[in-house]
Amino acid sequence: MNPSATITLDESTVRRAPLRGVPSPAPECSGASFASPYSALIDAKLKGDRQIQRLTARVQELAALLAAAEERARQALAQDLHDETGAALTVANLALARAEHWLAADAPAALGDALYQARAALADVCETSHRIVEGLQTPTFDANFAAMLADWIASFGARTAIAVDFACPGDARLDRLSHDMSLAIFRVMQEALGNVARHARATRASVTLSLDAHGVMLTVEDDGVGISAAARRKSGRFGLSGMRARCEALGGSLRVAGAKPDGTCVRARLPWTAARPGLFALSVVNA
Repeated sequence: MNPSATITLDESTVRRAPLRGVPSPAPECSGASFASPYSALIDAKLKGDRQIQRLTARVQELAALLAAAEERARQALAQDLHDETGAALTVANLALARAEHWLAADAPAALGDALYQARAALADVCETSHRIVEGLQTPTFDANFAAMLADWIASFGARTAIAVDFACPGDARLDRLSHDMSLAIFRVMQEALGNVARHARATRASVTLSLDAHGVMLTVEDDGVGISAAARRKSGRFGLSGMRARCEALGGSLRVAGAKPDGTCVRARLPWTAARPGLFALSVVNA
């Protein structure tokens, strides 16, 4: 054999050994078709992401409708209490005043005491009705949102004998909140403190409003008996569904947990980016 001779091999006849653990592609598979499983995975991932985005947007839309429905129900109830119940209470008060005026001088003292007690009880009912109407009506937020919250908290504390500490930064962004964000913060705080008064058997509570680059966080804590996991699941009892809907409608979240060492902590977070002006108002008009 001539050492200088050139030997030519036909590579098409050479059988390559497969790498261990890596399946050999079919002979007819090209490079593009061999990558198709990976392309399918990427397409499925993108499709899943788009579906999650659509579902998230739908949840936010439904939460906004729920919050708007609650606000409409509050306004309707406030109107009924003001117009019908208020008128009936006024008539009853005038009737008792006439009865007291025409009461004979020699009438039994017990009769005069009964009229006095009836008028005092009626005055309490009128005051309670007025307070309920104020709580149900949609508030008008002025330039000083923090001062408005402080006034409401002070009134709540005086009415319930629960000492409430209020902490809020002197941040100018608070005065530029959209009406929807202000209303959501106020309603969540109102409902959370209402739960403290009705269920917690607490002596102290705290309301903290904090701001960061991502949004606003409201924290309401108390030193009461706390709330069990089963009670948190029964959201209708404590108005948690309404509070959660208000937060989710703005792309936020609500968390309810036990506080340390005792009590309950309600924490609502609302992002800056999800505050669409007029969201609840438009939902009310379009419903």
